Amino acid sequence: MIRVDPGDYIGIIGGGQLGRMMAYSAYQLGYRIAVLDPDPDAPLAQIAHRKITASYDDPAAVQELAKLASVLTYEFENVSVPELELISQERAIFPNVRLLSISQNRIHEKNMCRRLGLKTANFLWAETVDQRLSLLDFRHYPAIVKTVRGGYDGKGQWRVENREELEEALKMWPNMPLIVEEFVPYDVEISVVLTRDQQKEIVDFGVMENYHRHGILDVSISPARVSEYVGERAISYARQIASDLDLVGTMTVEFFVVGNEVLVNELAPRPHNSGHLTIEAFDYSQFDQHIRAIAGMPLGRPCRGNPAATANLLGDLWQQGNLNWQKALDTPHTTLHLYGKGEARLGRKMGHLTALADTPEAAARRVRQAREALTSKKGVNSFY
Repeated sequence: MIRVDPGDYIGIIGGGQLGRMMAYSAYQLGYRIAVLDPDPDAPLAQIAHRKITASYDDPAAVQELAKLASVLTYEFENVSVPELELISQERAIFPNVRLLSISQNRIHEKNMCRRLGLKTANFLWAETVDQRLSLLDFRHYPAIVKTVRGGYDGKGQWRVENREELEEALKMWPNMPLIVEEFVPYDVEISVVLTRDQQKEIVDFGVMENYHRHGILDVSISPARVSEYVGERAISYARQIASDLDLVGTMTVEFFVVGNEVLVNELAPRPHNSGHLTIEAFDYSQFDQHIRAIAGMPLGRPCRGNPAATANLLGDLWQQGNLNWQKALDTPHTTLHLYGKGEARLGRKMGHLTALADTPEAAARRVRQAREALTSKKGVNSFY
C-alpha cells in the first residue's frame, strides 16, 4: 500500500491539460506536483511546483522525477515503457507499467479482450514485414488499417474498401507493425470512466455517449442514452478489464454499440476527454478519484447531479477571429475550461465547455449553443 501524505510530491509524466486538471485535484488535498515535459510552458508546467524540462524518455530526467516524488503517474500513453520498468523497481507507478504497455499496442489490447472473452471488431495483425501478406487474407470490408503503436484523435489510420485499397494502404507504412480492423457500423459510441484504488475497490461514473468529428472527440453526454442492458454490460466489461490488469487510478474504456452488442474499441489508462464533464456533473471528478487512488486514499462516492454535456474547443475556432467568451458564458449553467495553450493550431484541444440541464438532450443542445456563441458577433441567442 503506497500512501502519499499532504505536502509530498506526486510526479506526472506529461504536462498537458489532463495533467493540469490532475494537479487541481491534488492541490485540494495538499499535495505538491512535479512535472516532466519537454515544453517549459506546457499547461501543467505553468502551475506545477517543480518542472523538469526534458524528453519523456530521458533516463536522467525520469530518474530525477522519481527521486523527487512519492509516486508517479502519467497523463498520456506514449511514454517509454523500458524507462518506467526500471524506475518502477524503486518508485510506485500508477497505473502499472504492464497496463501501460498493453494500451500502447493495439494488438496486445485486442488480444487481451479476446482472452477475457470480450467482443471486439474482427481483426488481423502483422508485427513483422514477413507477416504482412497474411493481412491480405482479411475478408471484412470496409476496414480500417491502423498503426499498432502511436496515433490518437484519428491519426495513424486509413479506411479501405477492398483488397486493392488494402494493398495500397500497406505501402504507406512499409516497415511498421499494422492491424486491420473491420469497420463497425455502430449505433453509438460510448465510454466508461472508472477508478480502482489500491485496495481493489472500483467506482465508476456510469456511461458516457460520445460523438466525434474528423476523428476527434467533439461532444460527450452523460448519462448515455442507451438501454439499461447495454449500459450494464459496458460497465461490467470495463470493471473486468480494470481488475484483470490490476489498475490503480482512473481508466477509460471505449465501446461501440451495435443493437444490444457491446464491442470494446480501446482503453486509456488515465483520465479521459469524455470524462471532463465529471468535474461539474458529479461531486467527485475523474481527476479527484485518480489522485485519491494513486495516493492511497479512499475513493469518493460520486453522486450524480444533473445530466451534462461537454463540447471540445479546438484551435479551429480561433481561426475565425476573436471569440465571444462573454456571450458563450451567458448560456445558463455552462462552465468554461481553457488549458493555457499558446498556439491555437487546427485540431488542437484548447479547452472545453460543460453544460448542465434537466435532460441529456437539453444539456447537449445547451453546450453546442454555447460553443456556437463563441463565434457570433451580434444578436441574442435563445438559450435552453
